[in-house]
Amino acid sequence: MPNHDNFHHPFETPYQVQLDLMQKIYETLKKDYKLGIFESPTGTGKTLSLICSTMSWLREYKKQVNDGLICEKLGGLEDGKDEDDEPEWVKEAFQKKVLADYLGEARKYEQHLQEVREKGLPFFLEDDGRNKESRKKKGAVKIIKKRKTTEKAAQHPPDMDLDDLAPADYDIAQEEVGQSGISRDVEQLLSKVEGSHRNTKANVHPTKINESKVKIYFVSRTHSQLSQFSSQLKLTSFPSCIDNLGTERIKYLPLGSRKQLCINPSVYKLNDLQAINKACQNLQQETEKCKFMPKVYNEEDDMRKENLNDLVMSEIYDIEDIHRMGEELNICPYYSTRNDIPVAEIISMPYQLLLQKDTRQLLGLELKDSVVVIDEAHNLLDTISRIYSSQVSFSDLKLIKKGLKTYTKKFMFKMSAGNRINIAKLNKLINGLYKFIAAAEASGKVTSGVTIDRNDIFGDNVTDLLNIYDLELYLVKSKLAFKLESYMERTIKSETTEEYYKSTGSPKLFEIKAFFYSLSNPLKSGKFFWDRTSQNDIILKYLLLDPSEDFKDVLDESKCVILAGGTMEPITDFTDFLVPSLEKEKIVHFSCDHVIPDSNLQVFTVCRSQRSPNFEFSYQKRNEEKMINDLGYALRDLLAQVPDGSVAFFPSYSYLAKVIETWKKSGVYGEIAKIKKIYQEERNRSVDDTLMEYRKSIALQESTDTVNGALLLSVVGGKMSEGINFSDELARAVIMIGLPYPNAFSSDLIAKKDYIEQKYLSMGSTSTFAKSKSQEFYENLCMKAINQSVGRAIRNISDYAVIFLIDTRYSQPRIQSKLSGWVRKRIESDSRSVEDAVRHARDFFKGKNRSI
Repeated sequence: MPNHDNFHHPFETPYQVQLDLMQKIYETLKKDYKLGIFESPTGTGKTLSLICSTMSWLREYKKQVNDGLICEKLGGLEDGKDEDDEPEWVKEAFQKKVLADYLGEARKYEQHLQEVREKGLPFFLEDDGRNKESRKKKGAVKIIKKRKTTEKAAQHPPDMDLDDLAPADYDIAQEEVGQSGISRDVEQLLSKVEGSHRNTKANVHPTKINESKVKIYFVSRTHSQLSQFSSQLKLTSFPSCIDNLGTERIKYLPLGSRKQLCINPSVYKLNDLQAINKACQNLQQETEKCKFMPKVYNEEDDMRKENLNDLVMSEIYDIEDIHRMGEELNICPYYSTRNDIPVAEIISMPYQLLLQKDTRQLLGLELKDSVVVIDEAHNLLDTISRIYSSQVSFSDLKLIKKGLKTYTKKFMFKMSAGNRINIAKLNKLINGLYKFIAAAEASGKVTSGVTIDRNDIFGDNVTDLLNIYDLELYLVKSKLAFKLESYMERTIKSETTEEYYKSTGSPKLFEIKAFFYSLSNPLKSGKFFWDRTSQNDIILKYLLLDPSEDFKDVLDESKCVILAGGTMEPITDFTDFLVPSLEKEKIVHFSCDHVIPDSNLQVFTVCRSQRSPNFEFSYQKRNEEKMINDLGYALRDLLAQVPDGSVAFFPSYSYLAKVIETWKKSGVYGEIAKIKKIYQEERNRSVDDTLMEYRKSIALQESTDTVNGALLLSVVGGKMSEGINFSDELARAVIMIGLPYPNAFSSDLIAKKDYIEQKYLSMGSTSTFAKSKSQEFYENLCMKAINQSVGRAIRNISDYAVIFLIDTRYSQPRIQSKLSGWVRKRIESDSRSVEDAVRHARDFFKGKNRSI
């Protein structure tokens, strides 16, 4: 069924690297591998390759399933008849009629979706008569950007009196929370809404033939990446898995958070995701529920809900389009679109919705036998850890402790019994945690990275944490978190500045509640440990140290997990720390070459210069002023060969500041500035402003030929090292200064390395081997950051650039083996010095007719 020559790629002649990648992904699915790790550099058409290979496999698989359903249907007819009763031609005619009716219903649904697509949203607005103006509109849904909220949206009316901040009445008998963490009455309501039958005037329903039990789940980190996916999906089409249908549309459902899909102004104006979630859940428990929530067994709401469902399936829409359709139809898209899940072939969503098991269950997502594609997966381990991590600071506890005390005193006589009891429970937990930290500090036990036994925090009172679900429901219904936050803004002054407390967004009480949740439900590999801020504030952290524990559910339930990204090396990060128990023969690794010809990129390891016999920017040596100045002279000579723009990456902001200070003191900075205008990435300055000025300098060179472009001094892991497109003249050279190992004294890193060592020791490994694995983890963090940064160099098939890796350690085979394959293969082996690199770079750009 699939065209395995190009997997129905929308372009007539895909790149060879795309064909290779699609073939490898398709084979991974056909041969029942459990995990595929695919590296495809930016500019090589990775997204289309993922879509075409997985959808070709899915349509082929669905065709086999449909053939099985048809055989089952015909088999049932034969079982129910006596073969001697009717002539053979009568039985055949009857079977053909039944089969035609069976497939006819499936075809009718497809034709209905085509009609919906052609008539669009205005057709449904005319039907319900609510929007007269919309009757004048013609055609399909217009794409309109979602409404924007201000950065600091008001959480309460500005003229609210203090007396209005008293907690809402709360009845203890209402404390019923379901397994999902929300109230049972909300769970029951959702099950009714999601389970209500489809019943519209069209009376056209999807059949088993139309449904797709096996799906492709596509997840990525950001909304912009998911939007790019939907735009690429629109370019494609695939053969139908329904006989004699012709074209079968792709059934695509983008899922999002309430922040993206909520259409209730009183809720989405809160802006903060956690606040929006709580406000929505709270509304479902009020007597006057959210007016956009579909009413159960309400014919008008059922019709609008199904209209939305059909619209979503009729075309490939972005999450913002679905938000707009929900607004026009006056029906909640966050809950209503879940009815499309059985029919959808591809479902996209942010990481968090797929990686959290409770969320998958709440949304009704079944991974069994399905394909999970995780894009931009290079940071997957960190993402999983962050989802399940939390922290609380001593200063925040002190603030909330003081705020609750004055708040309770102010409103004591206005509180119901339920309020007083729950605030007393909350106070007990906060005071217990506060006293524990204070005692640890007084006895000198607070050391960054040192782990803490959970049972030591509350001692014999640890059972109090079992009330955390009750407290969560209480915070929602009483609105205490928001009211306390607003109360503190008006009454609590800083001890040092005498200024009133200013909220930074999400209420502090929510952050503390999240930490209590971690205390009450610690995962096996989760650890509690100490940390300190630069202002010496004490932090109590909870960190998930072994992401494999939580990821195992996704791996076990799905048919196959595909990890894809532009920079996936070092692969051992995934095999050792994400899927350590998975058999190696169940894993496929494939790294694409770049689409550019070899002649468009040269990579140089720069280990020395005539001034400096050895460039080694290790933590112990990198502050030597002579080597820093020698680096400056090396950059001056290298940049003199490079046209247009160049981007240099340093290990940290503090080291970049040190280098600039040293260069200015010695005069090297001025020498470099004669070659290229210098720009610097700064922590507190807008990236857009810096990039705009940088681009202008390069454009000025091209239009006036009076300057030689620009140099952008950036930081690995900073704002410029990921997600910024330095294509063509914006980065004719990318320069890596040293190896950016993370801070070895970071509390998170100390805890993770210790966990890795203890894990291998518990498995019977030697101490030497255990330490080598923790060191490998540490080095992999560094190499991933390098691969992300050098990936800025080449962004399309006609791009060309040079990469300078300045540090003697880049010449080591172990380090080179962890570079992305397309970079590693282009290292100039006969170049080790600045002088060698200058000569090669001059020839390289002369060959491109771009020599200076």
